[in-house]
Amino acid sequence: QRFGSLAYDLLLEKSCEATLLTSTDTGDAAAAAEDHSHVAVATVDEAASTAAPSSSCSTTGSETPPRGKRIVVNKSDLVLIPNVVVHGPAVDAELESLLQQARELSDSAFNEDFSAEVTKKTGWKLSLLVSRDQRTFYGFVIAKVTKGMLSVAKIAVALEFRGCGLGRHIMNELMKAAKKQGDVYEVCLSSLPEAIAFYKRLGFRTFEGLRATTQEDVVEGQVYMEKRLRQRPRHSR
Repeated sequence: QRFGSLAYDLLLEKSCEATLLTSTDTGDAAAAAEDHSHVAVATVDEAASTAAPSSSCSTTGSETPPRGKRIVVNKSDLVLIPNVVVHGPAVDAELESLLQQARELSDSAFNEDFSAEVTKKTGWKLSLLVSRDQRTFYGFVIAKVTKGMLSVAKIAVALEFRGCGLGRHIMNELMKAAKKQGDVYEVCLSSLPEAIAFYKRLGFRTFEGLRATTQEDVVEGQVYMEKRLRQRPRHSR
């Protein structure tokens, strides 16, 4: 999936705009169903991304944990760093190692480096999920806000930390930040069929009529999904 392509942008925007009249606010129900535990335990793989949820990707070179081995992640120690610069002299030297791990994860999960697409021109922005001391990289998400819609292009969790609920954590943090902006009303994304259940648990709805087929730069079989964060004012449509 070339998430910076015109085809992807148009289809994603079409899916969001087409559902504004019929979507209902499922945010409260999803929030009530969330696991609020500060500690997550992983024993099996978790959905990796919107485009390739079951890809076997690696970022740090660690092997998949043996079956039954428990990996504990303290969620209170997690930080989602937003708007990470990936080009030029403005790149934070302290984040270079984390950026490299994110690039490796992107290459393994999506067969491409996201760097060329995360620019001021495209509007796509990178956020990194890391430990507070910035020594551990857990995953990343690429998203942008356009016309009051938060579009999520890619989300991936490092192989060794899948099953810890970190995909859910990233999405929740992303949506929480969007709500604080005040002018973001919906979250839109595309998903392969095997990841639909994951996003439904977060309160997203599927729109079967908006499905990619064989268009260039769009993964075949993607289903477009949407979640309303707040009621959109009439004058904004």
